[in-house]
Amino acid sequence: MQALTLWDAGMKKIREQSHLKKTGTKRIGIALNRKDLLSLPVSSAKNIWHHQFVREIDRKSNSQTTSNIRIAITVEGFWSGKKWSGALEFDYANPESIYCRPLRIDEEGQNRHEIDEIAYNQGIAYLQPMSGLATREDKLTPGSIDVRIGEGKTADVLRNICYQLINPERDKGIDKDVSGKRWMKLKDIIFQKFGISINMPVFIPETGIIEMSYEENGHVYDLSSGGRGFQQTLLLLGYLFSYPGMTLLLDEPDAHLEVIRQRETYELINEIAGSLNSQLIIASHSEVVLNQAGGQDTVVALFDENCILLNSRQVLSQFRKILTETGWDKYYLAKLKGHIVFLEGSTDLKILVAFARKLKHPVQEMLEKSNIQFTSGNKTGIAVNFFYSLKNILPDLYGIAIFDRLEQIPDEAQDLKILQWKKKEIENYFAKPEVLLRWAENQGEVNLFYNPVEIMDKCIKENTAPANLKNRNSSWWDDNKMSDDYLFQIFNQFYEELNIPQELYKGQYYSLVDFMEISEIDSEITEKLDTIHDILIKQV
Repeated sequence: MQALTLWDAGMKKIREQSHLKKTGTKRIGIALNRKDLLSLPVSSAKNIWHHQFVREIDRKSNSQTTSNIRIAITVEGFWSGKKWSGALEFDYANPESIYCRPLRIDEEGQNRHEIDEIAYNQGIAYLQPMSGLATREDKLTPGSIDVRIGEGKTADVLRNICYQLINPERDKGIDKDVSGKRWMKLKDIIFQKFGISINMPVFIPETGIIEMSYEENGHVYDLSSGGRGFQQTLLLLGYLFSYPGMTLLLDEPDAHLEVIRQRETYELINEIAGSLNSQLIIASHSEVVLNQAGGQDTVVALFDENCILLNSRQVLSQFRKILTETGWDKYYLAKLKGHIVFLEGSTDLKILVAFARKLKHPVQEMLEKSNIQFTSGNKTGIAVNFFYSLKNILPDLYGIAIFDRLEQIPDEAQDLKILQWKKKEIENYFAKPEVLLRWAENQGEVNLFYNPVEIMDKCIKENTAPANLKNRNSSWWDDNKMSDDYLFQIFNQFYEELNIPQELYKGQYYSLVDFMEISEIDSEITEKLDTIHDILIKQV
């Protein structure tokens, strides 16, 4: 989006100064002032360059030479069935200005790219996400509105955008009936979406401010009293209706919108853009928006320095299918972290973290920040298929999967370590009578007539066969599903005996780990934590 706004500023400047002279084969560059970049505000022109590197030093020859690092931007499109292109290059001049010229192929200025006339007529408008709305908003000129939008101060001009929609100063040739119909369409959409009736913005000459209110349930409120989702939608629609027939750059249009409204708003702005003959270029991290776009629109994915058009015929259809079915958010997280840890569910993660904390294992902090995916069951196939669908796109991806005891051990998968617990499940490693008694002792006096430790002892004895209590090496302790067949019954009876509401459920069983002695923790726990650590340390 920054590249497009820079290109747009350069094209406008060239169009304004189309009388430029040529010297020999070289074309003189146009000076583009930093302040001309309304949608790309920077404190110094050097900030436009990556890492602010504007010069390149060549030390290969005996004498050191310095050359400019140029930014080249080529934009192509179709207009009325005709393909057009416009290629510009930018040179750093000083902190306040840069030079812009049609792109050259060689250093002598030969073979300069010709700019199609249609390219000069392309209009681009850039809208950043909504921020907190002020209670007062001065009336601004169209240029001042553009400056604030470029600075990301969209909340400072929401009322102005709505006012300009009804009273256009930028293009006074717009028919009043047309602007009035657009306003009524905007008003109807807001009412349908939020049950809110917006009132027309009013300019107060005495104070120089624009006032705008809305009605809800028979009460009138200032615009600043509305929710962020309502304000964000009003900003998007007001902007769309104010710039018909243009290419609109929307940065995070889903900001402040809940999941359902993200999908609805995406479809809505697409519909409105089509009716206004406008084009939308959207930047979004929303999985809802990306998945919605993946099925109907052009989606561009950025892979490090490579830009891949997922709708392009040159790209395998399977590639796009993987991302849309697996999920864009899951791809992004895997790319960011470089690994995946597969667990059956969130309770397993809490228990692993509890053990790591108890043992002061270095993997604790890694686990809390790692890319965890849940299989929602003891299903190795889900983990394997998920991992390798992303591995095809991210070749450096590593993974580990830990399951409850498996009936059939899968073959070792390359780059995906598959482990299983020797006991039935992870809860078996702390479902011990002595741990439960220590937990009960820590409960204090929950009832004046009953001792929690005595009640817990009773529950343990009534839910554990005497032979198993006597023989702690019995296979029963390893082979039963302790979360459902043991701990659940014990805690259910414990709270019934005390006649108080149950407070400890399966999701909180991890807290029992705190009541274990270090010597009671099975060595297998440490082995598993070590293996997870070895996998995750590869990405540090």
